[in-house]
Amino acid sequence: MASPSRSLQATALSMTCLSIGHTIGGRQWTADPIYGAITGSKPWALGIVGWYQGSAFFLMSGFLHYQWASNPRLLQQPTNKAIAIIMNGMLWASSAWYFRHGIKENGWVVGFGAALQAWAVVRAWVKY
Repeated sequence: MASPSRSLQATALSMTCLSIGHTIGGRQWTADPIYGAITGSKPWALGIVGWYQGSAFFLMSGFLHYQWASNPRLLQQPTNKAIAIIMNGMLWASSAWYFRHGIKENGWVVGFGAALQAWAVVRAWVKY
């Protein structure tokens, strides 16, 4: 078995922190009076469930990166490579979306997570 990957451990921690921050952010934007005007509607229901699905995605990603950190050779498998690539694409797309809509703090944080994830995964591909 390969030695643990510190870069993937860092990515696992960053994804877990993103999950917590994402959840806190959801509580902040749902407190906006404009958002309160649609409470109980279909857009409100979809927005709430979608936001918390995003938080769960980050948490799940943290667990997955922790597993990869424990055995970086898992990233040599085609399925794990595909998961890593799709995940990275989602992170970059989300970062771009935030920037496009003027939510710069989220754009920077998610973009940093995307860069860290890309660096850690590529490093595992080359090293292991």
